[in-house]
Amino acid sequence: MQKNFPMNQYTTEEIIDGIAGRKNYVIKYIYKDCYTNIRKLILMNKGTDEDARDIFQEALFIIYQKIVLQKFHIKCQFSTYIYSICKFLWIRELTKQKNYEDITDEFPDLNVSESFNQKIENKELKIFSRHFNELCEDCQKVLGMYFRKVSMEEICKVMGYKNIQITKSKKYKCKKSLLTRIYNDPEYHKLKNEIYLAG
Repeated sequence: MQKNFPMNQYTTEEIIDGIAGRKNYVIKYIYKDCYTNIRKLILMNKGTDEDARDIFQEALFIIYQKIVLQKFHIKCQFSTYIYSICKFLWIRELTKQKNYEDITDEFPDLNVSESFNQKIENKELKIFSRHFNELCEDCQKVLGMYFRKVSMEEICKVMGYKNIQITKSKKYKCKKSLLTRIYNDPEYHKLKNEIYLAG
């Protein structure tokens, strides 16, 4: 039975099924639940409302393609997943405009050169998503909030850690683990080499 909009919350599986079935009420829910943080990210980094709408729609299309073309499953929250895709898409757009600033200081090797940045496409998104989804649940939650610019105080409260120092230490360890996974991935180095040779 179809749920009516508005609703409290959909599970990640219900969202994926809704996107696959092009269910309008699920798309409305995604906009309500996810768009505000993505719009804030883009407006804070030299973007406009129109840019935010375009990036959000492009991310939805990428996710739709992944769902219909292959077996698709994510372990993190859907809002975290689509945020990471929008972030990468906006990085790519900024580099094309030569208007890029340190929006991704946590991934310095992904912005070594303009030729590399201009090619941030599905391969890079797949590498990031695969390794992010392999992190423990706590790391996914901590980094998901960190990427959304949630304060350390709020992360500490949500995760139930004793103090800010423990929260910062957990964030550092999770980020280091993610970076190590990415940098040690043969596909990541193969991609860098391909782009280097192409340049």
